[in-house]
Amino acid sequence: MSFGQAAGVKSGFDAKDYTALIERIASGANSEERGAAIKAELSAIKVRVSTEGFSRKTRDGATVRGNNIFGEVSNPRAKRTVMIGAHYDRVAAGKGAVDNASGSAAVLMLLRAFRDSPLKDTNLQAAFWDHEEQGLHGSRIFVENRKDAGLPAVYINFDVYGYGDTLWLWSEGEPSAFVRSLLDSSAASKFNAVHGSVYPPSDHLSFKAGGVETYSFSLLSADEVSGIVQLLGGEAPAPGKMPKALTTIHTESDTLDKIDAAAVVRSLPIVEAAIRILDK
Repeated sequence: MSFGQAAGVKSGFDAKDYTALIERIASGANSEERGAAIKAELSAIKVRVSTEGFSRKTRDGATVRGNNIFGEVSNPRAKRTVMIGAHYDRVAAGKGAVDNASGSAAVLMLLRAFRDSPLKDTNLQAAFWDHEEQGLHGSRIFVENRKDAGLPAVYINFDVYGYGDTLWLWSEGEPSAFVRSLLDSSAASKFNAVHGSVYPPSDHLSFKAGGVETYSFSLLSADEVSGIVQLLGGEAPAPGKMPKALTTIHTESDTLDKIDAAAVVRSLPIVEAAIRILDK
């Protein structure tokens, strides 16, 4: 029995399904088209769907308008809510496949798994954030608007989750039960995992600022993880050793051919098993 089976994981993740999701999202030239693909998938998997529009002026006086999208596996017995999320907007260059149709598709597949086998005492929400690339606007506005109305107990972010042999998990402080279960599950599944507190900025920072128990995942190669950590620490990479992700995202090279769906679907049961630990 794998760790995932012991934790109650019954779902299967299919590489063809993941590839199809990536293709539908990445075919969108802008947030409106990418968001339409996500809403269509949420409707197809028969979860509750909602959207929240927002508008904000930036420091330079420009107005940012966007839409956050939500899907929910609701539970009348729920004692709390766990939210999984990813940004779905993209920069103009490339197709935004790795950054971040990959994370959006991973969240959709996990949501489908929890619809098929719901958590017992927890609501599971999925969020798809707009305008992350311009300054985390969608997630920041959500957190600001919910500070008094109630935020999720836990938020788990997915950004740049499209290929590689290593699950990279960010959190701060001592490793929680979630972190420990993720590392145990990875070891049992012989899938490499790295946990640390040095990590690129993404929507997890909005929830951290709101006082929420927060995590963020990326899926990359092991050498890329160490290379990015070095860069974030101010250490320049060796000549010719720039991490692949940093030469891909935000460029014309961020295209569908960079996605390794087989690697993604190998990793998702490990993440699912760790999320199920939060229900206990």
